[in-house]
Amino acid sequence: MESGTASLGKATITITAGGGITVQDAQGAQMLTATLTPVADTAYLYDGTVNKLQDPCWGLFTFRVINGSSQQDVFVTFLDRSILFSSFTSNGVNNPYDYLYGTGLK
Repeated sequence: MESGTASLGKATITITAGGGITVQDAQGAQMLTATLTPVADTAYLYDGTVNKLQDPCWGLFTFRVINGSSQQDVFVTFLDRSILFSSFTSNGVNNPYDYLYGTGLK
């Protein structure tokens, strides 16, 4: 069982043909800029070894944001006129973590 407070936020997500992703909050302030990379091309997640993903997860993209001791991994997949994403943020071993799920609609 986990505790916490759910919240709803709105943002604008722009994704370029080259995989660049930008997220702006409801007031237009840039929250994030990164590059989507296929999970199969991300050596820290997938290389077929024992301690990494065994499946290349075709169609799943990712990016990682590191801010001090905090590490955020975001996963994105595309559907017809929408995207689904999830994020997991780790603050180190034995420290609290955060996660979120969302969708982007065109």
